[in-house]
Amino acid sequence: MLKINQTYTHYKNKQNYIILNFCKIQENDTWVKAVIYKPDDCEELFVRSYTEFEDKFKKTK
Repeated sequence: MLKINQTYTHYKNKQNYIILNFCKIQENDTWVKAVIYKPDDCEELFVRSYTEFEDKFKKTK
């Protein structure tokens, strides 16, 4: 289960990102759960489906 304000590391670039909130996005005309997150070193925001985020990020210890 993903948590707000928790830091996660991207599997490929090894950078850390912080989850800010959850929302919904449309994928193939269907609304799905999504994650709003940002890099830990700037304020740029990103959105990705919840399942894709779970697949590509690991919780930082």
